[in-house]
Amino acid sequence: MCQRHPSHLCLGCGHAVTRRGFLKGCTAAALAVGGLTPAASPAVGPQDEKVRVGLIFLSKAGSSWPYPQYQADGRQQEILTLLRAGCPQVEFIPTVVEKPADVQQAIALKDQVDGYLVYVVTLMWSFQPAITQIGRLGKPLLLADEVLGGSGVLLCGYGDLNRQQIPAAVVASTRPADLIAVARQFADVRKPGTTPASFARQCQAAYRQTFPATGPMKCLDDPLRLPGIGQCVERFKKSRFLIVTQGKSGRQQNCLGAQAVYVGFDEFKSVYEKVDRDEAALWARRWTERAEKVIEPGAEPIQKAGGVYLATRELLKKYGTDSVTMNCLGGFSAGLLPAYPCLGFMQILDDGGQGVCQAMPDDSVSMLMARILTGRPGYVSNPVLDTSRNHVIYSHCVATTKALGPQGPTNPFRIRTLHDRDPRGVCNESLLPAGYMTTSFRVSIAEKKMIVHQAKAVGNLQADRGCRTQLVAEVRGDIGKLFDRWGATFDWHRITVYGDVKEPLIEFAKALGLQIIEEA
Repeated sequence: MCQRHPSHLCLGCGHAVTRRGFLKGCTAAALAVGGLTPAASPAVGPQDEKVRVGLIFLSKAGSSWPYPQYQADGRQQEILTLLRAGCPQVEFIPTVVEKPADVQQAIALKDQVDGYLVYVVTLMWSFQPAITQIGRLGKPLLLADEVLGGSGVLLCGYGDLNRQQIPAAVVASTRPADLIAVARQFADVRKPGTTPASFARQCQAAYRQTFPATGPMKCLDDPLRLPGIGQCVERFKKSRFLIVTQGKSGRQQNCLGAQAVYVGFDEFKSVYEKVDRDEAALWARRWTERAEKVIEPGAEPIQKAGGVYLATRELLKKYGTDSVTMNCLGGFSAGLLPAYPCLGFMQILDDGGQGVCQAMPDDSVSMLMARILTGRPGYVSNPVLDTSRNHVIYSHCVATTKALGPQGPTNPFRIRTLHDRDPRGVCNESLLPAGYMTTSFRVSIAEKKMIVHQAKAVGNLQADRGCRTQLVAEVRGDIGKLFDRWGATFDWHRITVYGDVKEPLIEFAKALGLQIIEEA
């Protein structure tokens, strides 16, 4: 636990936070681990009938977030006890949804409850439709996030509700009092004239009262000489990148003028089998020596990562590009990829190219725009919001160590297993620099849109949950708007580039014919 903030989760100073420290910061008290219990709520007057709320936990054992060994049952008991103590006028009826079919248990409560509180505990994408199913019941609805646990499902599920104009409120905070302040609004749902929409507005008004005051952000000087937008567009439309995934090699895709070239895993495997194993071991030693420390992985996975890097480099040379995105998770789990490409992607990013996870054309195009405009690598992440400090946590298992460009300073990194803690996997945890303004955005090729916000980098969380690199930044603007915008037309990812470059990036995007959405 951070010694500067022993009673609350530290997200700003960059100190390491243990799993136990993280959970202590998120709850009022440590409670015994166990199943959900029917503990009595504080008494209310005999003339008062308690409002009844279905407390639905979306929670699956073995999920990659917070991490596969996470004991969710104890956390659920903590949340239930916290809510019962803090909301004496409300009777919470807990139900755990562990698989998609279990949502019927939540729906069956419809005639017994006055509203629903859906608490997303773990990251399981099959839970996302459950949020909409409950929303369609027409009851007052509040969503809550286990920070660095269910965050992606919460943000994208809330986006689904917004697209379908289903009213709901949302809370994502590491401060327990914030959840209580909003959940107490359930006490008013039986008042005449209350609707799901008016309840959502009331909750959001109460939630905003918990937001910290914000003011001018003083950042480190970061001068950038940017090329003209016409030159950026010209370079962009001459660019190409590889998409390594299942299927045959050779198919091409036009991505706003840039060209994507598909490469099958069969071709990748044939190149991998020919790489020099001694050279692969050399790269493994280089990364190991450069790292601040190696925490979980053994030598063999790092050497295999060296081989994947060499094979990737050969394919880049063959196709005349320095940019690649790869179906890393699917390829490795299916046995089509001998190791994860994360360390190799770190090297490619540091050297001025780009390596992007998960075979994502939208992410690749966004990274390409950032690199052409600034000369710096982007950082793809799964962002998480914490309104208690006006923070966004950009979390992922691949990151550069040259955030200010190939000629800039190198920040420390550790060699870790990935978010799924599989001992066969290896990635880097990059301790990215603090004090700089950053610009985060993402392009939707299909919808011809770009969404963008800014935040000041303030440190690295290093919590033992979620993905390994965890850049923490203070949001510039209105963090409440981020909820409303997130997932409205985009999914979870954002691409972060160091630099106060929102305006020129918007100009670049408009020159490519994109509609702009400012989300904070």
